[in-house]
Amino acid sequence: MDTFLPGLVPRQPLWEPIAAALRRAILLGELPAGLHLEEPGLAEKFGVSRIPVREAFSRLAHEGLVRLEPHRGAFVVGMTDSGVHEIYEFRLLLEAHAVRRAAEHVDEAGLSQLQGFVNEMAEAVELHQLDRVPEPDVSFHRQIVVFGDNKRLLAAWEPISGIVGTILSITDTTYRDMPLSIAGHQRIVAALTERDANTAEHELRLHLQNGEAVMREAMRNTQLIAGQNRHR
Repeated sequence: MDTFLPGLVPRQPLWEPIAAALRRAILLGELPAGLHLEEPGLAEKFGVSRIPVREAFSRLAHEGLVRLEPHRGAFVVGMTDSGVHEIYEFRLLLEAHAVRRAAEHVDEAGLSQLQGFVNEMAEAVELHQLDRVPEPDVSFHRQIVVFGDNKRLLAAWEPISGIVGTILSITDTTYRDMPLSIAGHQRIVAALTERDANTAEHELRLHLQNGEAVMREAMRNTQLIAGQNRHR
């Protein structure tokens, strides 16, 4: 045992799961626009002090989902269909350019890494463990940006990574035909393997367009259920 030196297990900052939970509820409309997010009550609900709640508010404000007002606190800005479109439009601008560059720059190790993410997603779907899909899905798209070999692209993508991850945690667990989504990822890898930038970009565009449609449907369904509950 004295010679056993395991690496440190990475610790997740307390504010991250709080931000993730609030972000998901805001995106789905469970926390409606204009709602005052009360810091003491949320700290009690999450079982933490006010500091990580405050840090989560700061992150969400940076993402445009929360508005911070001096001496008043945090208020939900909310998410609309047009807001979702803007996110996907921005992703498309970044990722379409990145995937074309990746077709030129990615090596065999990079292709193997992307294939590994696809395999992880496929295995999770096969085992009906959809909650395991979003993590490799986010990693797949981030790595394409990395393989775009442009630090400015990655610097532009990172600030929306939280929103992207939360959106994928919604779409990957609500989409009715996940094998079709996995096949879309596989076609992107195949195009990159062939150094076919046009096909890679085409497949990425189709993939993101489908993701946007699924996200909008999930938002509508949640809002419909919420409306029905309010009228009971």
